[in-house]
Amino acid sequence: MATFKHLAPATSLIAGIMLASGLTMGAEGSSDDQANSHKTDNSNTSAHQSIASAIKGGSAKLDFRLRHEEVDVDNLSEDEARALTLRTRLNYTTGRYQGLGATLEMDNITEIDGDNYPTSPAQKNSGNFPSKAIIADPEGTEINQAYISYKQGETEGRYGRQRINLDNQRFIGGVGFRQNEQTYDAFSIAHRIAAADTKLYYAHVNNVNRIFGEDDPALSDTDSSTEILNINYSGLNAGDLVFYSYLLDQKLSDTQLDTYGLRFSGKSHGLGYQAEYATQERELANGNEADADYILLEGSVDLAGATFALGFENLQSDEGQFGFSTPLATAHKFQGWADQFLNTPNEGLQDIYFSVGAKFDGIKLLAVYHDFTSDEDNLSGDDDLGSEVGFLALKNFGDYKVSVKYANYDGGDDSFNKSDTEKLWLTVSGAF
Repeated sequence: MATFKHLAPATSLIAGIMLASGLTMGAEGSSDDQANSHKTDNSNTSAHQSIASAIKGGSAKLDFRLRHEEVDVDNLSEDEARALTLRTRLNYTTGRYQGLGATLEMDNITEIDGDNYPTSPAQKNSGNFPSKAIIADPEGTEINQAYISYKQGETEGRYGRQRINLDNQRFIGGVGFRQNEQTYDAFSIAHRIAAADTKLYYAHVNNVNRIFGEDDPALSDTDSSTEILNINYSGLNAGDLVFYSYLLDQKLSDTQLDTYGLRFSGKSHGLGYQAEYATQERELANGNEADADYILLEGSVDLAGATFALGFENLQSDEGQFGFSTPLATAHKFQGWADQFLNTPNEGLQDIYFSVGAKFDGIKLLAVYHDFTSDEDNLSGDDDLGSEVGFLALKNFGDYKVSVKYANYDGGDDSFNKSDTEKLWLTVSGAF
């Protein structure tokens, strides 16, 4: 297993930035995924009298995220893969002229330590990095968002490259934990019906800009014709009820993936609860079809200053030939931070998980345990997909956040070819 003996240079650099910013190493933490973009944009809503005034009256935002990551996979001959990367993001949003506005957001990701590593399966399999683990943070400069918008009352439409994060991002998300965010080239419209306690969201997506970067030979973009519909009803005292329909047509593989689901979530008197069911149909170019279901059940309780949660997530299988799939999800948030199940096995996946979260002296702490089994036995008659423990500590210092995050995955039955994996992240971020 990993010893993470190369932490000293990265730790020194991160400590230097913290000290220069008035921080100390005494309390550390982490930030993960971008906030939900389902809401209409309420920034810069004051009306301007001209286009020039709207442009000049906009707002600029700058943020950075410095991260050291180490990955150790038992079946690879080299020691840990390591990366020290800095993401710099600049965002400018104009004011509004007759309801019209625009947003431009640029990202630059720079590798600081010069240690080469594969950033995708295609790079790893190319022969340049056969014995190193993947760290999915490619270098480069890209347009992360670039869209025009029109807002009138409770309705906002957007056209262009944009962030789309829906519900808990189990199906549609931006993978905001990675340095290069997943965004969507789309037309979207969000509308709130206040009298009916209902929010409607629709998007047509023709391209997905994936986290692996524009230069990746296999996983750069996903050319698609995807229809997204999400209806949220908040009129129940107990929580929110969401109906969704996600129809994905992936043009390159000529695969149709249609998902329909219902989600309920809420919290009352210190008790939290989530229940979700979805059904999915897949059709390949050759006409072969498969279908599978999805089930989520989770309960939590606030007790003695901590939050305890127990959950069950089941991505079912169609007779061992196809597992329920979520290709546009923020998958890092689910089934463990070691990212062993970004793609659902054909045998499906069941995850029983338990977490404890608390806050101590301003430090947010979280510990999570996962137990994985397949929904159906594989050809060897096995179903043990292993287990994982994860730990997170996060601390805010005004405009800065500091985090330490760790995941340790223990592989299950050998017939599944899953290797023991450790991952560690040290992160400092700031927003201005």
